[in-house]
Amino acid sequence: MIKLENLTKVYGDKTAVDGLSLTFKPGVVTGLLGPNGSGKSTTMKMIISLVNPTAGDVLINGNKYKDYQEPFKQVGTLIDPSALDKNFTAKQHLSIIAEAANINSDRVDDMLQITGLDNAKDNKLKSFSLGMKQRLGVATALLSNPAAIILDEPFNGLDVDGIKWLRKLFKELAEEGKAVVVSSHLMSEIQAVADRVVIIGQGKLLADMTMEEMNEKSLSSYVYVEADNLEKMKKALEEKQAVIKRKDAGFEVRNLEAKEIGRLALEQQLTLHELKSVKPSLEELFTEITSGKADYVSQGAENK
Repeated sequence: MIKLENLTKVYGDKTAVDGLSLTFKPGVVTGLLGPNGSGKSTTMKMIISLVNPTAGDVLINGNKYKDYQEPFKQVGTLIDPSALDKNFTAKQHLSIIAEAANINSDRVDDMLQITGLDNAKDNKLKSFSLGMKQRLGVATALLSNPAAIILDEPFNGLDVDGIKWLRKLFKELAEEGKAVVVSSHLMSEIQAVADRVVIIGQGKLLADMTMEEMNEKSLSSYVYVEADNLEKMKKALEEKQAVIKRKDAGFEVRNLEAKEIGRLALEQQLTLHELKSVKPSLEELFTEITSGKADYVSQGAENK
């Protein structure tokens, strides 16, 4: 378990991370999201002591990362897949890390097989594509069989098969009881794998919820309803304090669940043509939650 307590990092007059408190739990895949400049990378680096906090603490199973004799066995990370010696082979890269971290050499061959790099293990890294470097980064993060895994943009450069493999791997790691933290700009991939989503903006915690909780609280969630008598349907909905907006041949309805609308239609002897709950995509939720919380916002031609 990784616990952040009032974690803060200030660079000069810029507060990169501002009083961040949250817990990454074992057995859970957590999506860590935020606009550019939100403090995600700084937060991940503070967890593994690459950056020292200005204030607050990070505790990994009750201790600080730097206080462990073998911290690599506590948290495995993929933060910068380009930080590789290009003249090493994949096997040499993993073998050197295993030797330095006192890890059984058998794990090297295991990781090469798990990440699909076994056939390329003797190839120099300068010949590797971005996707192959990502796989090697994942192999490095898993090499020590750590209790927690932190991966920054792990989907970059992967083909369709690679993405499917990574989705399956995340689920398996969580089932093993590991805390899995994944940061990515590919919202659809986070939506496919995450049990929980943490969103930060301008260094502050904006959301920490399961996907179900986010859907329930989102303003983008609604029930779409079509009926044979829209005026009568509208009046009945308004009497129940529903928020109604005309859409296509029916209404967007908020503040009432689909089953309540169904019962209401039955009571009013209305025939429903369509009744469905509409949930936003993670991208829509992210946009809603981070509105006004991004440091870098592109301007369209009409705003110039």
